Amino acid sequence: GGGDDDGNDEKTNKFDFTTKVNRVCAKVREVMTQAELEGVTTTGQIISSGHFLFPILSTFAKESPPKLEEALTMIKNSAFDQFASGDTAGMNTKRSPLLLEKAQNSIQYLAFLANYELLFDTALGMYDFDLAKAVARNSQMDPKVYLPMLKRWRNLPDAGAKYEVDVRLKRYDSALKNL
Repeated sequence: GGGDDDGNDEKTNKFDFTTKVNRVCAKVREVMTQAELEGVTTTGQIISSGHFLFPILSTFAKESPPKLEEALTMIKNSAFDQFASGDTAGMNTKRSPLLLEKAQNSIQYLAFLANYELLFDTALGMYDFDLAKAVARNSQMDPKVYLPMLKRWRNLPDAGAKYEVDVRLKRYDSALKNL
């Protein structure tokens, strides 16, 4: 009876900063995403898709652990949406949508919140070599190192590339599955 209630009270009174931050980030992201979908903010301001891109990226980066895969996916989807809409001003259309200025700026912004090496490894872990290349381009990484590595993986059969990426990222269980 009473003893159990006291124990529960102690648990609920304990301040869990990580959980609170994650909840706030998720709720803020939900409100901003909904506003973009509806094309209008809660205060009635008309907005376009991508209006809250940087703040939404911030909510992914500030969660614990950071949701970098989701953030990178959002950048990629935004770039491909922009490309598909024909908004390719100043860009050779044969190049990747990830080279659009907005995508490059988004990657730079995300790297301000999380380091490039972690972003690069996250993109690799998604087996998305174009995204990894876009992240590396914006970092201090040596192209003589990352370009041949990415080219090699692109030329391997899918399972072989995944295996090598998993070994590089020390994801040995996943690597064994890709053998």
